[in-house]
Amino acid sequence: MSFIKKMLPILIFLLIVTVAWVGFSIYSQVIELDINPNAGNFTKPISTTFDTEILDDISTKTEESFPVSPQEFLRLNQAD
Repeated sequence: MSFIKKMLPILIFLLIVTVAWVGFSIYSQVIELDINPNAGNFTKPISTTFDTEILDDISTKTEESFPVSPQEFLRLNQAD
């Protein structure tokens, strides 16, 4: 009888864990996530070449939009 009293909390905990595990398994089987059919558009491979014209446009826009040019900012940081 003493052995059963010692093992009873462990068995109850094991039963609770088992019920939770089975419940979660059933829940995860019922809930299905639909994959977006347009997901293939997001996984296209990246081009292996860079378009230097686009990079030059980005550099120009960067220089025009910031109050301090990136080169000047880097020189200021190096001076400190």
